[in-house]
Amino acid sequence: MKKWCLSASLVLTVAYSAAALADVHTFQVIGESYGHTSEEAIDNALRVADEKCYLSWGRSSQDYTVLAQWVDQESGYPAARVSLGCTTED
Repeated sequence: MKKWCLSASLVLTVAYSAAALADVHTFQVIGESYGHTSEEAIDNALRVADEKCYLSWGRSSQDYTVLAQWVDQESGYPAARVSLGCTTED
């Protein structure tokens, strides 16, 4: 029984040590989209940026910056470009 407990504690110690040494990288992801209103355009652009972060194995933050807002001349719909924080771990 003591050998099993000692082995389990050694494995857990190594696992937690490796997790503590993981590198954390934070970067900004850009998303761009359109909507029926300017608020909807921002929400859609945030969804695009969040998906880009997820596809790079990251976690998106709640902090974002609206980089640009405009009305698309061809469609007449509002459009937006946002920057969203993304964090990944090695």
